[in-house]
Amino acid sequence: MSSELGFAVPCSRRAFLKGVAVTTAATASGALLAACASEKTVAKAKAAQVPVGGAVFVDDWIVAQPKEGTFTAFSNVCPHARGKIDHTEEVNGVQVAVCPKHGSEFSLSDGSVLKGPSRDPLTAAKGVTKNGDSVEVSN
Repeated sequence: MSSELGFAVPCSRRAFLKGVAVTTAATASGALLAACASEKTVAKAKAAQVPVGGAVFVDDWIVAQPKEGTFTAFSNVCPHARGKIDHTEEVNGVQVAVCPKHGSEFSLSDGSVLKGPSRDPLTAAKGVTKNGDSVEVSN
């Protein structure tokens, strides 16, 4: 078979479409495997160091224990203006994560906004697991 330019075309339409199908299947398989890959541990804290009702800051994460034995973790980046949340404060008898940039306050239980200007909650870790005497945060 030759093209309009006079040189030979190395494959038929059927062979070309078969190649496209194989390439598409391979690409889709790779994307599926990446999506199903296990979550990566991004932070680790000693469970005993995470106070009940409070939190510790580990790398880029806020690791909290809102109730005894229940652990949560959130990114320490404030969704309002990307400030770095670096402490908690007691507000009405409850510890909350506070952004020093504009004063937004967030729940340590679910990351929800308790006081703006932030309108969006904290970004939760994909997984928080108690493994022996450690709490592991995965994303």
